[in-house]
Amino acid sequence: MCTFGHYVGVGEKAIPEMNDQFQQYKGTYPYKTDSKNRVNVAAGWRPQAGESLYMMPSFDRKSELPIIKVLTDVGIAARLEIIDANEPDVGERSEMKSALKRNIRDASINDQGKLLLIKALADHAGIEAESDVFLVAGDSHFEIWSAKNHAVVHGGLGVPATKNKFNVF
Repeated sequence: MCTFGHYVGVGEKAIPEMNDQFQQYKGTYPYKTDSKNRVNVAAGWRPQAGESLYMMPSFDRKSELPIIKVLTDVGIAARLEIIDANEPDVGERSEMKSALKRNIRDASINDQGKLLLIKALADHAGIEAESDVFLVAGDSHFEIWSAKNHAVVHGGLGVPATKNKFNVF
């Protein structure tokens, strides 16, 4: 069951209101992958017992640089609700949902709190074993960025004044 109950209008699109998972993901964490291309995941970002975890190749919306998104069932449900709320054509809606299913991969975090980066997804994001990465909070997911791409888009930690449109950072 999805935790989204109602929607907030943004332009002509409807998006689910903030959920508990938005509250779960906060911050940016620098890490280093190990020799097996596993990365530590902050304790608060780990799924609850019995909750599924997925990874999918993606791109940063503005820079179009490749990243990996990590989602739970709630994150998948949020995306399905956005598709249902915004795509009136049944065939296109079905294709969008199928594309989402084609791109997600099962993932898990081991007892030491490490997430194994699937090779194809790590290659997509430019992440190698024993390299620096950043785990970045998203709305209903978190993202894994190569250090190089993170530096290009975000520079470092914090938000520059030029990107602080509403003075919220």
